[in-house]
Amino acid sequence: MPHYHIDTHENGSIQRILRDGEPQPESVSLEQLFSIVTLYFKLAGSNLQLLEREHSKPLRRAYGVQAFIMSLTGVEAFTNTYFKLRGQELGDPRLEERVGQRHGSLTRKIEQLMAMTPEGGIEDQTKIIERLHDLSQLRNDLVHPQWEPASVTLGGSVPVMVQGLVRNFQAAFEDPPFCREALMWCLLLVARIGKARGSADLSPFLFHWTGIYGLTERHILDELGLA
Repeated sequence: MPHYHIDTHENGSIQRILRDGEPQPESVSLEQLFSIVTLYFKLAGSNLQLLEREHSKPLRRAYGVQAFIMSLTGVEAFTNTYFKLRGQELGDPRLEERVGQRHGSLTRKIEQLMAMTPEGGIEDQTKIIERLHDLSQLRNDLVHPQWEPASVTLGGSVPVMVQGLVRNFQAAFEDPPFCREALMWCLLLVARIGKARGSADLSPFLFHWTGIYGLTERHILDELGLA
């Protein structure tokens, strides 16, 4: 773990920054580790709000895609950050080692990491993992796009064929309920991990890891129609 030392002038301004005793040529930004995670969930929420207010189809699609990708990125950031910290708390290097590995799907990684903790698993784990797996596959399609050519014929007295088209699945992200549901499944995973950890009041845990104030498990379940 690197250690930073900051030398200051008499007026309190920074004179130099040392990293493990070595001077740094540039300034550094040090933050609480949970800020790595909260940024993505905050971006998902803000893009979702923009999507729900927007009338332009191109902008709706853009906001929806960003909300969806940020939701899944938030889950991945939470998984890597939370379980690395959990491994340090438990004194179990296996968790940090697995976090650093890139093989396998995100959902399989979550299952394996949970199994390494004393909690063992979470409530409704199979349902949540299956849904997140489907969403992760869709995220992969978004960031690694493939396409198939299509054509259309406009009927009439003189039919006109238009080629060079594609059926773009990105249009699905113009739908606010779909994007909101995706975010809620991601937040439910965070909530259930906090619940398995023994948090009686999940609001502080959820705020700590998502940056969303006042969020509760009941609110998430209501949004998903599971309450």
